[in-house]
This record gives sequence, structure tokens and C-alpha cells, in this order.
Amino acid sequence: MIIKKNKDTIQNYFEDNSGLRGAFADFVAVAETEDDIPGFLYEMSKSKTPVTVAGALTGNTASGLAFGGAVLSLEKLNKIGKVERIDDKNALITVQSGARICDVKLKTFSEGWMYPPDPTEKNASIGGNISTNASGGRGFKFGVTRDYVEALKVVFSDGSKSYVKRGEYFADKNGGITFDTNKGKKHIVLPKYRLPAVKNVAGYYNYPATDLADIFIGSDGTLCVIVEAVLKLIPHFKEVFGGIIFFETRDSAYEFVDKIKTISKKTEKENLKDSISAMSLEYFNKNALLMIKSDYPAIPENVEAGIMFEQDIYGDNFDILMEKWVEVISAVGVDLEKVWFASNLVQQEEFRVFRHKIPERVNEMIRKTNIPKVGTDFAVPDGTLREIVDFCDKEFEKAGIFNLTFGHIGENHLHANIIASNDEEYKQCKQMCVDIAQKAVELGGTVSAEHGIGKLKHILLEKMLGEEGFKEMAKFKKSLDESGILGRDNIFPKDYL
Repeated sequence: MIIKKNKDTIQNYFEDNSGLRGAFADFVAVAETEDDIPGFLYEMSKSKTPVTVAGALTGNTASGLAFGGAVLSLEKLNKIGKVERIDDKNALITVQSGARICDVKLKTFSEGWMYPPDPTEKNASIGGNISTNASGGRGFKFGVTRDYVEALKVVFSDGSKSYVKRGEYFADKNGGITFDTNKGKKHIVLPKYRLPAVKNVAGYYNYPATDLADIFIGSDGTLCVIVEAVLKLIPHFKEVFGGIIFFETRDSAYEFVDKIKTISKKTEKENLKDSISAMSLEYFNKNALLMIKSDYPAIPENVEAGIMFEQDIYGDNFDILMEKWVEVISAVGVDLEKVWFASNLVQQEEFRVFRHKIPERVNEMIRKTNIPKVGTDFAVPDGTLREIVDFCDKEFEKAGIFNLTFGHIGENHLHANIIASNDEEYKQCKQMCVDIAQKAVELGGTVSAEHGIGKLKHILLEKMLGEEGFKEMAKFKKSLDESGILGRDNIFPKDYL
């Protein structure tokens, strides 16, 4: 274990993409091997020293930022194992939690495989990816991160370790799970609150018959330290067809997405060949497009929305699929002159850079204003997206503060970013996010679909689960972290411990 105490040396551990300022710690402990961690956590637990786990520090909710105590950095736990082929459609790879997503993707791609979760921040660590269940744009077809985690090696604050293999331990009808560690058995009982039936990473996972692995996925560094993961891989597609469509009205963008979702779901259900099956559907509103207009001057004038789409192709039916996409695009009245098409991986990667340019520009603005980012991470059930977007627009118009919306429209999961220029506007932005969260909950949705709650969104989660939910989570956390040292103030306020 490497211990760092010099203030100048450790300053870089106190900044992430959230824009939150004032983070500090007594020291930073950099684990050189996973064997460093059990003893360290045991000692920190005895002295009740808070421990904040840090990976690549690319998060948006400040969950990796410490406010006192110690930082446990997993940056050196970055080994990526060999791809282990199971059959033509499945493979596994074992990686340490400090490995970067971009490196895992590069390694698997070189051998013809793919780790499907595709968060915007490719420099994020696998540990952070799992801790927030961040999935990115391709979740429409491939699902979320937890769908690709086959096993986890975890360390608890009492120094005990457990290898949690998917399918080995399940919650009983009362929410109870008993599982093995190297220091004996642990027994836990899940919280009783009800979580929404949408893409969700708000609150500890407690859906019926929960797999133990799923409890640690999305737990934001509060229950254990994830040191290693076994990830499921699928064959990499042969080619990709995609593009960016510019719409003169937002309603026409919605109509297009509805059509594509309907066709894609039928294709998957009936296992149809030579049919549309979207891998991702990404949305940009007018302000998001205007933000990157200087980077991409070819963006047409007078457009209200954009949709980026992708379809993975495994055979030789590229021309057939392109024809079908063009047919649907034309059917919603889009001028094909306002469509940018990609016919190979290289071109589509350029479009993905286009999409990622938007949050990059937002983060640049945040660094200049030195005011934390305020943004939504809601997801709502099918049929309710227009209602919540209309609600957001009315709130933004009343406030008159610069804002932009983009995100994973295929999953009814959008990020509305509100950019404050002063402290007064920041207060307004936070209140708007609370009101939007309340609306999402009323519609049967979640306040966070992939970024987690961290330290910045307690009030949003309270709208969803209430104070009673916080109490249940605190009790549950202490059943795995008795001393309450891990990820303090993440997910729920530390005062509940």
C-alpha cells in the first residue's frame, strides 16, 4: 500500500466531473495489490475512519470525492485477463476494478468480442462502471451493465472477502440472503421499499428474488470494495449502419423513435432477419445542437432536434437494412438532405464523437464557471416521455437559465443539463431538478437511471423513497458495513448512520 499525504501530490484526487469543490482527505492509500485492501479496511474500521473508494474519478455525482478520512485508490488494480471463449456466442474476461473501459473494449475487440455497456466516459474504470451500473447509449438493445457481470470479488469493511458468482445466492421471499465469506457467513435482509419498473440505479437493488451480485452493482462504493469482476462478452458485430437525423420539429423526432422502437422490439421478439433492430437511439435538443454548432458547422439551420441511431450488422445484409431505415426516415417526412449516414465503423465512430462532444462542452463550461453541474438522470415508462420533457421545458422557460437536453431516448432516459452562471442561479437549478424528479416519480419513473445518487442527489432520492427509505438503506448498509465507513454520504445522507 502506498500512502500519500502531501497536499500538492493528492490534490488530483479531489476533482471529478461533478464540479463539486472542497473535497479533502487526511491521506490517500493507493492499493498496489488486492491483498493490500482487507487489512487496510479492517484498520480503518477499528478507528472508524471514513474511506472513499476512488477509481478514475470521472463520475457526475461526486461519489468518488472524499470529505475527510481516507481515499482508497484502485488505480493500480488495472490488470485485464485473457478472453475465455465459452461458445460461438459467449465469452468471459476477468478484469480488476481499476481497468479502464476503453482498454477492456480494445482488448476484447482485438479478439472479435465486445463488452456491450457503452458509457459516454470511456476513461471510466470498470469498478466505477459497475458501482453506478452505467450503461450508455447502446443499452436500448443490449441492456445495462448488471446484465454483463458474471461474478464479483469484493472486500468488506471488516476485512472479510467474498467471491460472488451470479446465480449462486438469491433473496428469499422475505428479502433475506445468507452467503459465504472467508471469515464465515453473512446474513442480510433487503430494504422493503418498492423500486420503479424502469432502468434504475437509485436506491439499493431489492427487486423480487434479487441475485446477490446485483446488490453490489450500483451500490456506489457504500457496501464493499469491488476489486475484480468477471464480465460477459458477446461477439462483436461485423459492421454498423447508423446516422444522425435532424428534425424540424420535436414531435417528428418522437414519431420516428416510436416507430423504430416498435419495429426493433418485434424484430428481437420474433428473431426476424433483414429487419430494423436499433442498437442505440440518442436524442439531442436544439440547445444541445447549438452548443456544438461551432464544432460541426454542417448542422442544418432551423432544426429542433436530432437523433443518432445505430444498428449492428453481423451478416451481408447491409444494403437491405439501409433501404429499410431510409424507408422509415422518409415516412416521417424527413428530408434526406438533413440526414448524415454512416456506412462503416470508422464513420459511425465519428458520429459517436459528435454525441460525446456535447457533455464535453458542458464540462468545459462547468470548469469555467466553477459552479457544480446540475443535471437530470431521469427515466420514465413508455408513453410518458413527452409529458416530462414538456414539463422540463416549461420550468426552463420560466427560469431563463441556459439549458440543454440529450440522452438515451430509446430507454426514455434523458439528461437535462442546467448551467448556472452564479450562486443564485445555482439555487434555482437545484430546485428545478427537485421539481423534475418529483414529476418523474409521479409518472412511475426514477430520479437516476445510470449516474447514481452520490453526494449531490439525496433530495432527489428522497422524493422517490422518502425518509423511511433512507432509514431502511442505512440499516441495510450497516448489516454489511457495521462501522459505516465506506462511501459516507453517498446515496443517502451520512446523518442517517
